[in-house]
Amino acid sequence: MDKMTKSPFFRLLLPLVSGIVIQYYYHIGKWGIIPIVLGLGIMLYSYFVPEAKRLSRQFVFGYGVYLMMLGIGISSTMIRQQISAFNFQDVSEVYTATVIDLPQEKPRSYAYKVKLKDSDKQIVCYFSEDNILNKLNVGDTFTFFSQIQSFKNRGNADEFDYARYMYNKGYAGMTFVRSDRWQKEGYSDNNLFMKATRCRQYILKVYESLDLTRNEYAMLSALTLGYTDALSDEIVESFRATGVAHILAVSGMHVMIIFTVITSLLGFISRHSRYHWVKQVTVILFLWTYVFVIGFPPSALRACIMLTAFCVADMKGVRSYSFNTLFATAFLMLVWNPFWLFDMGFQLSFLAVLSMLFFMPVLSKMIPVRNKQLRYLRDIFNVSLSVQLGVFPLCLYYFGTFPVYFFITNLIIIPLITLAVYDAILIVFLAAIGTVNSSLAGYLYYLPIQLFKLLVKGTTWVSSFFEHLPYASLQNLKPSFIGLVLLWVIVVSTTYFFVKRKPKALIVSLASVLVLIGFAIKSTIDNKNTLIVYNRLQSTQVTYYIGYCKDEITGVDNHRLVVLNGLKYLIVAQDTWKGRFPTQKMKVDYLHLIENESLSLYSLNQVFDVGKVVLDGSLSEKTLKRFVLECEKLRIPYYDVSDNGVLRIFF
Repeated sequence: MDKMTKSPFFRLLLPLVSGIVIQYYYHIGKWGIIPIVLGLGIMLYSYFVPEAKRLSRQFVFGYGVYLMMLGIGISSTMIRQQISAFNFQDVSEVYTATVIDLPQEKPRSYAYKVKLKDSDKQIVCYFSEDNILNKLNVGDTFTFFSQIQSFKNRGNADEFDYARYMYNKGYAGMTFVRSDRWQKEGYSDNNLFMKATRCRQYILKVYESLDLTRNEYAMLSALTLGYTDALSDEIVESFRATGVAHILAVSGMHVMIIFTVITSLLGFISRHSRYHWVKQVTVILFLWTYVFVIGFPPSALRACIMLTAFCVADMKGVRSYSFNTLFATAFLMLVWNPFWLFDMGFQLSFLAVLSMLFFMPVLSKMIPVRNKQLRYLRDIFNVSLSVQLGVFPLCLYYFGTFPVYFFITNLIIIPLITLAVYDAILIVFLAAIGTVNSSLAGYLYYLPIQLFKLLVKGTTWVSSFFEHLPYASLQNLKPSFIGLVLLWVIVVSTTYFFVKRKPKALIVSLASVLVLIGFAIKSTIDNKNTLIVYNRLQSTQVTYYIGYCKDEITGVDNHRLVVLNGLKYLIVAQDTWKGRFPTQKMKVDYLHLIENESLSLYSLNQVFDVGKVVLDGSLSEKTLKRFVLECEKLRIPYYDVSDNGVLRIFF
């Protein structure tokens, strides 16, 4: 802990992060210039402090630096917020845009990330499949007439905050473009990043030409280029449930393998050779070219900067300090893009490395091993455990699941994936040769591709096997932000107790556990005697709690009546009462309508005395408008779940 807090860049990082957080949540705007001016003034004043008071001078100068870093964090965040701000008119207009990234295939459409010509804003354009297929590529410029809308969530407490995610990525809005309202204009080739994207697109086309199944192609694309759009939901969920989802994105492990390969290929250049600097410069150039081609993902960029620092230190013959290098990397990345602080990949990547630096020495001392082979297994186990100790609270916070067998799956899968990455690098190298001499391509590829197929099958089989074991994954454990902090306090204080044997650390840990249990009890009490209607796009989900017992309705074929302490909640999918005219209507407090074109509120009103209508989030736009019109004509209050979000009823 002392090594970490005494790191120079740790001290610079704290005020920078504080400034980013303040501006991100409180929007103080141009007031951020005040800390910068004050900081520069205090730093200048420190030079007039007498030499005899050298310690005071250092403190004064340090306070000035802190204020300046605070102001830089505020100002840089404000600039990024202006880029992501939604400031479009609430009408359809003509826009000119350029495609800046590879298209993403959606269930019934394609999503294109584009940059608008006049405002330099980045948005997402959605086209129907028959409208856009093979018509637009990276760098193409087109004109369209449409209304740009802000990103919206569906209001469910357990859903991924997609609107915030896109805002942090720098996208200001989205729009659906009709087939008759866009036209291709030309081609733009003046952007270096677009050239990198086209290079990535070309490599993906080479992968498609190989003798690979869809899953094998998806794994090769993910392991080498960080392209995860081709991965099936089953593979992603399987790897997440077993605690090895981190291997599906290009991370520090992948960059480190590439670093090892390049260093080994240049191994003929001795450390004591006069050309040693050429070796290090070559490694640095290869690493930055690779990260550039894959699009500068935060986790890979972090590894690239740290390895660059290692190479520079090696050239100068000095020792690269791990904690300080990590914090310096975070500092540089956040100065460039403060929104990376809220990026899940950035958080998990830095936290994983920080956990390894913090916990690995502790675990190695606790588990001493002399045998070389056993030490290798211990080190893999320690790496996996140390990373999980740091990142599992954050994984719970984002995903709400905990992989029980992570320590076993990592011991098996990480060596397999390491071999797969080495093999993938060989495939890429041979693919480059194959483009020069296509007649040799089939012979060159055969063995590496067969090995890759075998490794992918082995990896997916292991993941699937552990996924289907009893209690493979603990679900619905999503803590609040305070719960996240408490989990970290428990991990750190418990570790400190085992290392230092300090009773106070154990007291802090146990107290945090009690507070965490208290929050869980409060959450259970808050849900007592409630009914919750979720806003799902393609399904119906209703959850209700009778006392502390939970029940859930995820689909209704005909109709279902739920009576809760006298409150009658009727879910209707089909009108089985059509043509009936009872002498006395049945009173229902809530009538929940599900997608059905033949369902009519006029007919249901002949049978039921409805207190309020609930319009399901899965209703089509046409059916929703019809139900709204019927409710207004019959003067029945209604609640539109798709527009207003989750409905919570207390009974």
